[in-house]
Amino acid sequence: MARTRVDVLNTSVPKALLNLAWPIMITQIFQTAYNMTDAFWLGKLGKVKFGAPTVSFPISFVFMSFAIGLSSAGTALVSQYIGAKKQRMAEKSAMQTILSSIMLSVFLGLFGFFTAGWLLSLAGIGDPIKSFAEDYLKIIFLGLPFTFLMFSSQAIVRGWGDTIFTMKVTAISVFVNIALDPLLIFGMGFPRMEVKGAAVATVLSRAIAAIYSLYVMHSGRLGFKVHFEDVRPDFKLIGKIFKIGIPGALGQAVTASGFAVVMGVISRFGPAVVSAYGVGNRVSSALSMIGIAISNAVTTMVGQFLGARDLKKVDETIRWGFIETFAIVGILAVFLFSFGDLVTGFFINDPEVIKLGEIYFHLVALSMPLFAGVSIIMGAFNGAGKTALVATVNIARLWGVRVPLVFWMSNLFGFEGIFYAMAISNTLALILGYGMLKLVKWKEAVI
Repeated sequence: MARTRVDVLNTSVPKALLNLAWPIMITQIFQTAYNMTDAFWLGKLGKVKFGAPTVSFPISFVFMSFAIGLSSAGTALVSQYIGAKKQRMAEKSAMQTILSSIMLSVFLGLFGFFTAGWLLSLAGIGDPIKSFAEDYLKIIFLGLPFTFLMFSSQAIVRGWGDTIFTMKVTAISVFVNIALDPLLIFGMGFPRMEVKGAAVATVLSRAIAAIYSLYVMHSGRLGFKVHFEDVRPDFKLIGKIFKIGIPGALGQAVTASGFAVVMGVISRFGPAVVSAYGVGNRVSSALSMIGIAISNAVTTMVGQFLGARDLKKVDETIRWGFIETFAIVGILAVFLFSFGDLVTGFFINDPEVIKLGEIYFHLVALSMPLFAGVSIIMGAFNGAGKTALVATVNIARLWGVRVPLVFWMSNLFGFEGIFYAMAISNTLALILGYGMLKLVKWKEAVI
């Protein structure tokens, strides 16, 4: 296997950022295809079954946020040790990150499986969507260890500086999901599982990605190797992983719980609004993923430059991250603002949903570049291992702004008020994040 690592420390910042970011962008496009495949096929089953994964996502994301948090710790430690020329410690940190992720995921998966119905009720989700959402969630929770392993493996390899490998693995996972979705949802050669089939396809495709990633990392073919002798717990290192990862994980979890509350408000307006929001949110997430892709590249580069104690390159990385993000996401946001009805109609051929989707994009699309800019700031903080700062911005954006505004503005303007609240919170999040970037002391390595 050809090695595809970017030598961050010996490459110009714009070139290194681009070389790291473009595979992540394609990876995120694959991930979007992953999500949209479910949406496309479930849309053929009607509004209620289409809405089941939509209302489930905020709840499952509360649990997946811990995978994101621990993965951030893995990226920070690996990238900073690589920048400091300590590859063996980077490899040991990688295995301890994987060990920590698996242990936590087993506990969270079992907890989620047995409380799925209660969590949906707590979020304000009622029948007829609830029963389908509960079936979907239980399967997702059982597959949580594979999700955690997939996230941590990708984060580790990114910290090393190789984003092409994660792109290839994600492509494999996506194509498996695309192939399995219609077979399991509609019973083409298999029992007809409908919503459950979408969940099973998701879990199986993540399992393949996770196991293959671990196999290749252990082989050493990437130039970076995880050693099974490092699987013995190093509690000092595990403590550092949790110290870095848990604040970000809790921030993500609290944020996700806020999205669950917002989803509960949206569900009050009926399946049509839920479906329109589901399409809009998936497409908005696709644009956000471009910012996240560049953000992940920023995380790797900031981590390595901090490990090498080159603060000038840290600042240059952030500046170029903003330039690339605003340029790409801005163009796509204008397109969505102009053609939101056509985008919505691609997923679900319901005149009411199409009209509501057009309203969503008119109110939300132009704020998307601003939120994508927030991702760059988060990437810098994550590279430094300062996940508490990430949590602060996320919690303030959602619980300090979006959730109160959603309740208030939905009472004033109906469902449109929810979309106004989303645009306002995206704008204020960028202002808060940029202020913290400039005023808070964060440019210190954690190794």
